[in-house]
Amino acid sequence: MKIKPFKTSDVTALNLNILLYGHGGAGKTTAIGKFADTFGKGLIISGEGGLSSISDKDIDFIPFYSFDHPVDKTQYPDGYSFKEIMSFIRSPDFQQARYKWLAVDSITELSRRAFLEAHAENPDKNNNFKPYQIYSQKIDPLIGDLRDLPIHTIVTALAAEEQDDNGKTHFWPMLHQKSKQKKYIGDFDLVCALVAKTETQKVQGGKDKMALRRYMLCDQVHGWHGKNRDPHGRIRPVEDGTDVPELVKRMMMTKEQFEKTKRVGVAQ
Repeated sequence: MKIKPFKTSDVTALNLNILLYGHGGAGKTTAIGKFADTFGKGLIISGEGGLSSISDKDIDFIPFYSFDHPVDKTQYPDGYSFKEIMSFIRSPDFQQARYKWLAVDSITELSRRAFLEAHAENPDKNNNFKPYQIYSQKIDPLIGDLRDLPIHTIVTALAAEEQDDNGKTHFWPMLHQKSKQKKYIGDFDLVCALVAKTETQKVQGGKDKMALRRYMLCDQVHGWHGKNRDPHGRIRPVEDGTDVPELVKRMMMTKEQFEKTKRVGVAQ
């Protein structure tokens, strides 16, 4: 059997794992919708029920109503647990659907459900540590399962605030158990903190106008913990808008493709 190795420079052979986090209204779901525009057919696993901002797009989605406990079919006849959906994702049916990307919206809600179920499963109600152990057994393999998929995976989370000993505010993806908020960042290729901020802008005539600015923080900026595995330096610490797929495209371009893009930009 002859095996042909890939080149580390051939980034087009890679699939990226992306974490988007921010406060409510920052544009996380809208950013997910842009993946359909850029990469084509995708699937959203939704526990938030907040997909109205992308209702103008024709994207497949499956809602989850539990982590791995059986779903009450009398209340949710077509409802599934996250575990059941992951079984589908590992199946030939999922492969035949030829999805280009998968999004989980959100891991904040997923971790909440996982802990509630872990608490219900605790056999020793006097042991306050046991639910955390059960919860870890549920949630820890999740990122690895998503990372191993042969497509781009996007995970969203709300933002949690924490003050350090010096009084500085830090923002992390919100998960049950603070240690996991910091741990999971290391498992992603691209971590973008999405921020929506009302700012004063100058308009014609020198007057001030209040406008909403949306931007992405892709590095350690003002207490937000963004990250990117971009050895070429194509991703700036602060990027305007919420076009995360554009950042993914930049990371995946060959040197020749990126140079051509820069030349086109200069020409325009």
